[in-house]
Amino acid sequence: MQKNEIYTVICEDITSQGYGVVHLDSMAVFVFGLLPKEKAKIRIVKVLSRYAFGKIEERYTSSCDRLEPACPAFGKCGGCAFLHLDYLASLKVKQNAVQTLFDRAHLPIQVEFPLSVQDPYAYRNKAQFPVQVRNGKVQMGFYRPHSHDVIDCPECKIQSDAINHVYQAIRQKLRPQEAATLRHVLIRSNQKNEIQIVWIGTENRFQTLTQDLCKADPQIVSVVFNENVRKDNVILGESYEVLYGTDYLVQECMGLQMDVHFKSFYQVNPVMMEILYQTAMDLAKLQDFMHVVDLYSGTGTISCLVSQHVQSVIGVEIVEEACQDAKRNALRNHLHNVEFVCEDAGIYAKKHAQKTDVLFVDPPRKGLCEEATDHIQDFDPDKIIYISCNPNTLVRDAKRFQEAGYDCQKVQPVDMFCQTAGLECVSLFVKR
Repeated sequence: MQKNEIYTVICEDITSQGYGVVHLDSMAVFVFGLLPKEKAKIRIVKVLSRYAFGKIEERYTSSCDRLEPACPAFGKCGGCAFLHLDYLASLKVKQNAVQTLFDRAHLPIQVEFPLSVQDPYAYRNKAQFPVQVRNGKVQMGFYRPHSHDVIDCPECKIQSDAINHVYQAIRQKLRPQEAATLRHVLIRSNQKNEIQIVWIGTENRFQTLTQDLCKADPQIVSVVFNENVRKDNVILGESYEVLYGTDYLVQECMGLQMDVHFKSFYQVNPVMMEILYQTAMDLAKLQDFMHVVDLYSGTGTISCLVSQHVQSVIGVEIVEEACQDAKRNALRNHLHNVEFVCEDAGIYAKKHAQKTDVLFVDPPRKGLCEEATDHIQDFDPDKIIYISCNPNTLVRDAKRFQEAGYDCQKVQPVDMFCQTAGLECVSLFVKR
């Protein structure tokens, strides 16, 4: 098989990343946008040792699950994976992908069908738009897959209407001399459609633009300049200056008011976030005598919610701004049986593990650090509730839990990231 060769194929399967799968000469070829059972002419665009990538040249048949993508940038911007696929069909793809991972790991669990929303658009409360100046013109949007080329996009179909509104205003007002110092523009919204803007770049040239935007839109309540002069792909830098309002945005979750610093993690889908956390608490079967530890507690949302149903909660979070948010959120919501510790989860587990009724863990994509996993037994929890945004590391950690004496009894996917390849899962592990 060589690059630029043409083949006529019938799609056999689809990956969780939205790539159709065909086999040529016993080699898997991945073709973005091709759906199962569709016949197409494809061009080979990249050949590796064990697999290849192809591009659709012409499609001869169409799947009954195919939709016309709602966004003209689909397939170019690297964001959405399933705009061309019926929503329920995309959920089945995600369920099958997680089930396959558990089966390959020989973990005997039936992965549930993902919990979902009725409308899988306009849900995101956070966007990070890369910025470039090309031929004297400002380019804003999203990166082309596997590159640093910005695809200029006038809007994003999965961002909230409030974010798109402000984004379009910024696109109209941002001048090349300002954009030249920018790396990203971060925009957050909340349930009241209030907006936070974070200019991320090497030099603060945004005082005038900030004033103009805030004067024109009273929904903008926070504007921050974040300096980032790093030479890597990390989006946020360390130092920052508040240009308007505060450095946080107030979010609401299940009746709680939560301050969320712009550096702090917060779930991007407010509707599915409540479903996710309610599912987690239901699986834990919380009771008022219980002592709970929440590792990777972030701004304290899970800890604060859980504290209303148990005797005590300790939240552990390494990001200082998030930990400060969490302490402030407990006070804001008059919760006095929850405390927060700013420390690495693995170090805390090693130094302070004590008998715990339920252990909640909500780690980043890389999953639990090895040190935290090694010391899970020191907490001696009856149950572990594991919230994961990466099924691969969830399965890896599930194997470790099994070796430590905890069996996986339920895996419930939650479609937090509709139309994209992302998926959240909440899992229940019970001590044998």
